[in-house]
Amino acid sequence: MPHLTEDLTKQWLRDSGAPVPQGLVAASARETRAAAARMPHGTVVKALVPTGRRGKAGAVLLASNADEAGRAAAKLLGSVVNGHLVQRVYVEERVAIKDEYYLSFILRDDKPEVLVSRSGGIDIEEVARTSPEKLARTRIEPLRGLDAWTAADLWLDAGVHGAVLPRVAALTAQLYEAFCRADALLLEINPLAIDEAGETHVVGAMMTIDPHALFRHPEWRGDSDAQAENPRERAVALANREYPGGECQYVELEGDIGLLVGGGGAGLYQHDLMLEAGGRPANHCVTPPTGSDNRKLKAVLDAILANPKIRGLLIGFNFAQMARTDIRARTLVELLDERKIDTARLPIVIRLFGAGEQESRAMVAGRRNIHYVPRGTTLREAVRLIVQLTAEQSAAPR
Repeated sequence: MPHLTEDLTKQWLRDSGAPVPQGLVAASARETRAAAARMPHGTVVKALVPTGRRGKAGAVLLASNADEAGRAAAKLLGSVVNGHLVQRVYVEERVAIKDEYYLSFILRDDKPEVLVSRSGGIDIEEVARTSPEKLARTRIEPLRGLDAWTAADLWLDAGVHGAVLPRVAALTAQLYEAFCRADALLLEINPLAIDEAGETHVVGAMMTIDPHALFRHPEWRGDSDAQAENPRERAVALANREYPGGECQYVELEGDIGLLVGGGGAGLYQHDLMLEAGGRPANHCVTPPTGSDNRKLKAVLDAILANPKIRGLLIGFNFAQMARTDIRARTLVELLDERKIDTARLPIVIRLFGAGEQESRAMVAGRRNIHYVPRGTTLREAVRLIVQLTAEQSAAPR
């Protein structure tokens, strides 16, 4: 799921009419000082990475002047925040905050849900754990939407009263509309700041977008691809965007056994079986049902084989009803030959049953260390076999 960086999220909300403080992106301490010089009342310098809880991670720093802002940027740039390398910072004008509220929308199951609290800020998780009565939530009927009156009742339940109530209620209804138009799965405003005059300000904002709706938001596609952690992940993200057909995904893990699976329940099941058997998955992936166009499948398998940590490969699918097995087998053979991979050093277990199976078995017959399991072999048995073979291969002298 693409997590937008704060600058993109806030630009979307600003364009939707929400009260968002002025903010600029900077890639160096010098650029940060120049941006902060345009904000005479002080700034906040934030690591611009697609993750929440940056305040807890020490990645949100206050600055009273341009020089302090530059030093803050120098501290953040090049650091790693929640697993993300900081290459840019977001320089934002500081708001004189009196109260911090919390507001979020999330698409849960078949309906969106709104959650509010008058106790926002970096300790919102602790508030939810120790004082759940300080939070109020409700499901939103999609056809009815969320109007200001309903939002006001919700904020009343959260303990908000007085002149600020109609303002936060109106803003809540406005932000829900922005959430829907963005095809978002999550929009979190923390804090929703209230100043001394009772005015509202969207100070912290994070948004997660439905990847299947990115075709409606081409301006965010590049940001989504850039979030990939390495060239293999980026190559699959690009293939997913450029080629037709179902979705493909590739996320690299710390293990040494590659998994080529279809995604969904069977893919997660094999992942868990591998951990249970003492193996270490090298990746999680999603591959679409494969017709004559195998480019997405090839992108995923190529990423798996290109991983320098890989010591074994499991190709595991349920009985193929929507794709021919020989297309998957042919893709494997093509990549092994293109990459000149010696399978004597890379054990491969294949569990592919269904249309084209006879052709699939013939393609890999005679290739050393490729084990095409017989029909009746369970997913558990195939996983145990690749874990055993990988352990034996790793223990063998090189």
